[in-house]
Amino acid sequence: MRQMIREANASDYEVMDEVFRASAKAFCSRSYDSQVIESWAGEPSPDRLLRNKESGDELYVFTIDGSVVCFGSINLEDHKLVSLFVSPEQSGKGIGQSMLEFLVARVKSSGTPALKVDSSLNAVSFHRRHGFTEISRSMYRTQNGVDMASVQMERKLCL
Repeated sequence: MRQMIREANASDYEVMDEVFRASAKAFCSRSYDSQVIESWAGEPSPDRLLRNKESGDELYVFTIDGSVVCFGSINLEDHKLVSLFVSPEQSGKGIGQSMLEFLVARVKSSGTPALKVDSSLNAVSFHRRHGFTEISRSMYRTQNGVDMASVQMERKLCL
């Protein structure tokens, strides 16, 4: 089994969108009602990834034998972890942790002193386990205009 993390390219966007939608539907149901999840992740929208890249996000994929099973994105200018989604079939295998460690290393190498994330409610414990602390709670507006309860978190990066 060959695993690697690499920069995403436009040919990955459709599968990345599928991973996002499957992950959101599988893992967010305890934290959000089905109407919010369906509004947020119900319709395919791989073009959102192109918009993210055009607005300065760096997008990376984790592949197993060439298949995308996880993706993450960061924005160095905003000091943000923008997204991290793992295919439900690959959840619990350390793939999300590996991607997060890769992204944190990339942010550290840029000289950024801290990494922020607007965490979905279901991902708060994951972020806590990986060194993030809660700053505040608010509503987060997704790209397609859905308001979702969110936890702003931060991880200090020792430089």
